[in-house]
Amino acid sequence: MFPNSKTIWTRVVFTFLVTGMLVLSLTPLVSAASSSGDIKQAQQALLDKGYDPGPIDGIMGPQTRRAIGQYQKSEDLSVTQRLDAKTASRLGVEPESVGGTFKAAGQAVGEGSQQAGHEVTEGKPIAAGKELGKGIGLGGKKVGEGVKKAVTP
Repeated sequence: MFPNSKTIWTRVVFTFLVTGMLVLSLTPLVSAASSSGDIKQAQQALLDKGYDPGPIDGIMGPQTRRAIGQYQKSEDLSVTQRLDAKTASRLGVEPESVGGTFKAAGQAVGEGSQQAGHEVTEGKPIAAGKELGKGIGLGGKKVGEGVKKAVTP
């Protein structure tokens, strides 16, 4: 027997809520996981672009934060004074840390959610579920890789 449309919509909404909670729960891990290697790369890139991040030591100190903020302002990015994904990407800093893997997980889930939303607006709830499942599956794989990196010496 086929479930009625109310049941399908309830499942779709529930899935979106769970996905949102997953993405929000990963956000602190992403921002807290920048390695000293990532910070060193960012400091060097800032220095090369004419900003003064202080010593190239891999420590996110006040001078480095100030330089990041100045760079973000000049590039019309959100001024957070943090090495977020957009800033790192603009600076050409490749994610070598566990945080980079977690960032990719959140992006995969987000992309799957966007595709699912598109399919829902087209009236295709089954296709939406498939797209969301792909995003969550890829996100789960990336989280697994991140955990493996975090616990491997």
